[in-house]
Amino acid sequence: MGVCLRRWLALAAVAAILAAVALTWHARRAEVVELRVGHLLADELHQPGWCVAEELGYIEEEGFKAVHFEYAHGPEEMLHFAAGELDVAYVGAVPFLRARAKGVDIVAVASSNTEGSALVVSAEIKSVKDLDGKRIGTPGIGTIQNYMLNVVEEKWGVKLERRHYKVTELIKLFEKGEIDGYIAWEPHASRAVYMGIRGAHILLTSRDLLPGHQCCVVAVRGDWIRERPDLVLRIVRWHVKAMKWVNEHPEEAEKVIARYSGLDIELIKMAHRIVKHPYPPYLHLESMKIMLKGLIEAGDLTPEEVGDLDEFLREAVDQSFIEQAVRGLQLELRWLMR
Repeated sequence: MGVCLRRWLALAAVAAILAAVALTWHARRAEVVELRVGHLLADELHQPGWCVAEELGYIEEEGFKAVHFEYAHGPEEMLHFAAGELDVAYVGAVPFLRARAKGVDIVAVASSNTEGSALVVSAEIKSVKDLDGKRIGTPGIGTIQNYMLNVVEEKWGVKLERRHYKVTELIKLFEKGEIDGYIAWEPHASRAVYMGIRGAHILLTSRDLLPGHQCCVVAVRGDWIRERPDLVLRIVRWHVKAMKWVNEHPEEAEKVIARYSGLDIELIKMAHRIVKHPYPPYLHLESMKIMLKGLIEAGDLTPEEVGDLDEFLREAVDQSFIEQAVRGLQLELRWLMR
């Protein structure tokens, strides 16, 4: 076979593959599915995927008409998911893991954000050593934030007096002087700095204590993983596109986040430095194991409910759709650029 003929056949094969991708894409878009998407109130900094995808039309491009539901906190969102009221949930990793262990048919398919927490302290605390004996607030015993205080104690040899409250109460107690500092996810930590309360400043971020740790996840119905993987892939596609855009256009992303959350743009800019949005959006499994251990330690879960940690996560997490989505989008981009 001549060189020219071989080249022609190779090009024809590539063209056929790309044409098949395009045909599949158009056929997929023809099926419009109503999608019930849950997320947390004013938490778009940690969960920008849904609002960016809505803003830029990515959800519609994938053949969905989204109906959005806001919740005050993750456990409430998981109750509604368990009741069959949601198809997709942007939710914190801890409430997701707890719901899964309690029998909710839910699977995490992508990361929404990593890191994003900080330890904020009053002006008189200048160094980590100054934390010794200080009253530090946390969002709860089973949280990744409380675990990070273990790291502080072990790494710097200090002893903290921990106080556990709802995350929304931490800044109020700090302002009253009932705690000397607190660790929380953003923008709750930066808010004290932004408001100038007691000379507040960020002493440590979660990047200093547990680099790359998982924060929020994108989770879907387990029955869709088993029976409608095509829908799951389409969901992950619009999330992947949104995460790519957030990383490539950080300033524009901050404006979208501020508008959807109703938070001041300057606060968003301040807190955004502490939050990471990995692309591709793979999940940080080691930190999720730490969270499971923390939930067991706190008594929120029993060892029997979790079983083997690695096996639990193998069933609770499916990251195969991320690679499929990234590859598919790359193929389509090449096709459009021809």
